[in-house]
Amino acid sequence: MDANEIQRLIRNLIRKGRVIDVDFDSKPPKCRVAVGEADDDGLQTNWIPWVSLAAGETREWLPLSKGEQVVLFGPMGDFAQGVAVRGFFSDEFPAPDHSPNTHTRTYGDGARISYDYATHALTADLPADATVRIVAPGAVTVQTQAATVKADDVTLDAKQTTCTGGLLVKGPFAFESGMTGKGGKDGATMKIDGGADFSRDVIAAGVSVSNHPHQAQGADALTSKPIASGA
Repeated sequence: MDANEIQRLIRNLIRKGRVIDVDFDSKPPKCRVAVGEADDDGLQTNWIPWVSLAAGETREWLPLSKGEQVVLFGPMGDFAQGVAVRGFFSDEFPAPDHSPNTHTRTYGDGARISYDYATHALTADLPADATVRIVAPGAVTVQTQAATVKADDVTLDAKQTTCTGGLLVKGPFAFESGMTGKGGKDGATMKIDGGADFSRDVIAAGVSVSNHPHQAQGADALTSKPIASGA
């Protein structure tokens, strides 16, 4: 092996390059990398794999982008056995943040997730038509001092919904399929500050409010107490 060949192999051990194509359907997914000032200038690799953060029982999928800068490793100077290592910024793909105290990730649609460990603040900004779905067949527990949900509509789809503390409704309160309840251990009763309008009869302690009889006691006698239905 002459000196020129040795120098070529040494140069090809580690090179900087740029992704020119990605095959997401191959197993494993692979990419092609160009080394040079332009995609068609200088060396272009065949299809080679790229390094992921985890690729065992725990795996992470974060696809490469065309134009992304990579470091090209060629074992024994042979790019046929090469692998691309991503992870440094470029003019085309600049750093998404410049704070020393944040972990930030941005996506191609403009979504941005950032955690500021100086202020202990986690922020997720998603596009206007984005959705969030969490599937946990066992249980979901959210523990905090205060929670605020702002939405045009909120639906709780459950066989039973239990509120263990007080419930304050500041807007109109509507219900369907009836309502039942009872006073607490201290004998608390329902109190309404305002009027009530019922479209049908109301039964209070067995007495019809709109249609109850009285005991006849003479023309000038006081009216008796209402008589309960069926009495």
